[in-house]
Amino acid sequence: MNPRIDIAPGQVQRWRLVNACVARFFRLSLAGHTLHVVGTDGGLLEKPYAVGELLLSPGERVDLLVKASGSPSTSYKLLSLPYSRQGAMGGDQVTLATLTYGGKRTRVDQTLPTVVDPAATRARIDTAGLKRVRMDLSMGQGHGYINGISFTGHDSSYMTMSELGTWEVWEVTNSSGMDHPFHHHTNHAQVLSVTGGDPGYAQLWTSAAAWKDVTVVPRWGRVELLVPVRDHAGMSMLHCHIIEHEDIGMMGVWHIEEAMGPM
Repeated sequence: MNPRIDIAPGQVQRWRLVNACVARFFRLSLAGHTLHVVGTDGGLLEKPYAVGELLLSPGERVDLLVKASGSPSTSYKLLSLPYSRQGAMGGDQVTLATLTYGGKRTRVDQTLPTVVDPAATRARIDTAGLKRVRMDLSMGQGHGYINGISFTGHDSSYMTMSELGTWEVWEVTNSSGMDHPFHHHTNHAQVLSVTGGDPGYAQLWTSAAAWKDVTVVPRWGRVELLVPVRDHAGMSMLHCHIIEHEDIGMMGVWHIEEAMGPM
């Protein structure tokens, strides 16, 4: 609870964060400092992205760079700012950790990199002719649904079929009044668009060369994902990463088949 993180004046630290909560969203902010996002679920980004705050839903991971640019005589709180996944104002502000300048290290002068992973790029794919898969997340009568089907077993669930070596566009809509972090196993995706929700979240993940396997689908909103089907023929899963929503049926099967090849 509220651990202390020591940093030397001028030092740059790499923080690797995962939201391991069952349902809580974190709206991260470090008082007096800028957060520099350099990695996400599927690996490092091409460069740092400076943000004042960052939304992190259950299952999402980020790598951050933090430069100690503040006053050495002051401590700074890593906060989770108020956020309601139902869209209304509310929620508590929580101090997650406290950044203090000191320890055994003397002042250093480290610079933030301008390039992180030069091989990281956004995919340049003409999506016009790609297969489009539409999934709708909804809730009602104590159940969660994908396209109106509540998961009760792999043979009684929503199922989508893909072929290895292809690309697809997934359009995931949210017909409920609550954000859902949409998680797909096996293959990462790039975010093409986000409609609704936190504008900073949409701006970051639709511009960075980020590969993700968890993406927030805002309440009454939608996301478009560019999905390369690269790995692992067989049966995989997709679901809401709020664990109780997965448990009440907001989960489906992603069946990946070997490429048929020429006839």
